[in-house]
Amino acid sequence: MIDLRRLVRMGRSTRQPVSEPTRRTLALAEPVILVAITQNPDDAEKLHQIAASYGWRISIVGSSDAAIALLKEQPTPLVICDRDISGETWRDVLAKIVALPQAVCILLASGVVDDYLWHQVIRHHGYDVVAKPFRPEELRRAVTFAWLWHGWAHRHYAEVLRKPTA
Repeated sequence: MIDLRRLVRMGRSTRQPVSEPTRRTLALAEPVILVAITQNPDDAEKLHQIAASYGWRISIVGSSDAAIALLKEQPTPLVICDRDISGETWRDVLAKIVALPQAVCILLASGVVDDYLWHQVIRHHGYDVVAKPFRPEELRRAVTFAWLWHGWAHRHYAEVLRKPTA
C-alpha cells in the first residue's frame, strides 16, 4: 500500500533556509584551517591574500609528500590541491591523502572546470572543484561548504559511533 502523505512530503524540504548571519556564524565558529598544494607562486600568493582576508590559516606546500608530512604532523580537515603538479597526477595525490587515517575534504583547483572533471574528483573521493584563477567569493563558497560538511560529518559519525549496538 502506498502512503500518499509520504509521497507528498518527498517533494518539499522540511529544512528551513539558513539565514546569512547564521551561515557566517557557522562558518566562523572556529578558524578555517587548510593546506594548499601548489607549485605556482602566483597561485600561492593569491591563496595567501584570500586566506588573510577571510581569517583562514593556510599552509602552502609544493608536493604531495610535503602535504602528507604536514597532515600527519598537524591534522587538517581541508586540502586544496592544484590539478597541475609536476611529477604526479592529481588522482595519485588524492589517493595518497584519502589513504590517511583522518578524514580530509579535498578541493581540486583547475583552470578547466567541467562536469566530467567534477565527476572524476568525486569518484576519487574529492569534495569539489574550484576554478583558477582563484576568485575570492567562489573560493570562500567552496571552502565554507567543505568546512561545514566536514564538521557535520565528524559530528554525525562520532554520534553514530557512540550509540550502543544491539
